[in-house]
Amino acid sequence: MQQDKILEAFNNASDNYDKYRKQAIPNMDIFYKTLIDEITGYTKPEILDLGAGTGILSEMIYNIYPTSNLTLLDFSEDMLKKAEKKFENTTNIKYLKADYLKYDYTNKYDIITSSLSIHHLENTKKQELYNKIYDTLNHGGIFVNADLALGNTPNTEEIYKQKDYNHLKKQDIPEEEKQKLTERRKLDKPATIKENMKYLEKAGFTDVDVYYKYYRYFVMKAKKE
Repeated sequence: MQQDKILEAFNNASDNYDKYRKQAIPNMDIFYKTLIDEITGYTKPEILDLGAGTGILSEMIYNIYPTSNLTLLDFSEDMLKKAEKKFENTTNIKYLKADYLKYDYTNKYDIITSSLSIHHLENTKKQELYNKIYDTLNHGGIFVNADLALGNTPNTEEIYKQKDYNHLKKQDIPEEEKQKLTERRKLDKPATIKENMKYLEKAGFTDVDVYYKYYRYFVMKAKKE
């Protein structure tokens, strides 16, 4: 199954996942900072980070909301164990080992985030997840997603692929790690920007817009009225 392959790939990658992340993602600082900029300004919000992995984004969120309740959800136990090490001696962090498509969300949140995770889902599953996210947000809450997009046309997708290849080739990353990343990318199922926006709007979101885009990398924000 696709999910089993993804889980195995990310469990295997957990040891070195953070080490090479900044090199693997073009303009990673700007990419993540854009998401962080779009969630600032709240007073002690309840926050859920979906597909939190090793907690790279969660740690950035914690730095601006150190007193908020922050929940990290991921289906990889190995990844979450890495995340826990970032938040030792904190009492307002919760960890959920679960499949975010199957999890029964009982709490409500003001902010839900995700980074480089949802593109692993088939498009019909993306719609299911966006529906769940909408239902799990408080009114006035926001969802911000930093993720990968498919090119709008075969030509633009080929440009994206070439950019990915050229960027990774230039990085000072061991060849073994480059190969692992390349293999993980074969599991990707990205949707186009337009498709992602359509799915969010169909779920009920308003003010759906793109706040950052660099080739296939994008940050999208949506609001629940």
